[in-house]
Amino acid sequence: MLSPLGRPFRTPPAIALWLAAGLARAASPATETGVREFLAQRYPVARAALESAVRQDPSDARAAAFLGRVFFEENESDRAVRWLERAAVLDPKSSAHPYWLGRALAQQAIRSSLFVRATLAGRIRRAFQRSVDLDPANLDARIGLVEFYLRAPVFMGGSIVRAKSEAEEVRRRDPLRGHRAMARVYEQQKLWDLASAEYRRAIAEFPSNREPYVWMERGAIERNDWESAFASMDRLSQAFPSDALPLYEIGHIAALSGRQLERGEDSLRRYLAGRPPADPEPSVALAHAQLARIAEKRGDREAARREAAEALRLDPGLLDAREAAARLR
Repeated sequence: MLSPLGRPFRTPPAIALWLAAGLARAASPATETGVREFLAQRYPVARAALESAVRQDPSDARAAAFLGRVFFEENESDRAVRWLERAAVLDPKSSAHPYWLGRALAQQAIRSSLFVRATLAGRIRRAFQRSVDLDPANLDARIGLVEFYLRAPVFMGGSIVRAKSEAEEVRRRDPLRGHRAMARVYEQQKLWDLASAEYRRAIAEFPSNREPYVWMERGAIERNDWESAFASMDRLSQAFPSDALPLYEIGHIAALSGRQLERGEDSLRRYLAGRPPADPEPSVALAHAQLARIAEKRGDREAARREAAEALRLDPGLLDAREAAARLR
């Protein structure tokens, strides 16, 4: 799934600290199995293990939190919210739990009516703010606030001024991610030149990091600038020749845009032929879901059904695959 500012490509610092802290208590074998399977993106297996863990120990906050994250990945936002709320109650000092609760509430809002979104807006903001209050260095939560202030209408609490203030704080604490946060503010204002300048500076200042290229791609996709989206992945491939991510992303852009379909399919096949992706890289199931979309755009419904079925076999909760399968019946 996407982070508030695009797909994350590393374990967020707050989550890494939380995982390390979890070693201090004797977690059940079922919890450890569930976490391991979650990180390997085997969500159905992870769900079964974590459901067993919370039955064995209803006070296991770590199991509850990861079960909520499984449901988040499977687009079961109502269930994700319930489990992440439970985790936050069981472990009220954790900054990670309200952060993921905010993510799940935002996922819930995206699929809701305007009235329901209005009722959820305050809860989303409070969840991210609670995370920041517990750990001011939790930049994932701060970026969650940036996105909330940018995306929410004014009457729901949205504010460009507050978004920019939060982005400046992110920049103060982490210059790389500050470039992304500030670029998002500019993108929301349709100041494309300023946003592009932030990305270019990020690439120049952090040449060993691939994320700025992906951020450029995300911005281009958001404004349907498909040529720029492909170009950003070409630049990423040139800068990191052994990186498989551009292969997936080229396929993803082709699937979204309907352009360069042959190249997109070939890139996804090469992605699948490489080493198995590990969290947080796009999963094998996601790659098959993109192949299904490409086949559908090419008019090959039988191939599209096969790819969607394979994606669902690997990840029954994958929304893209579920929607594709429904269209192709």
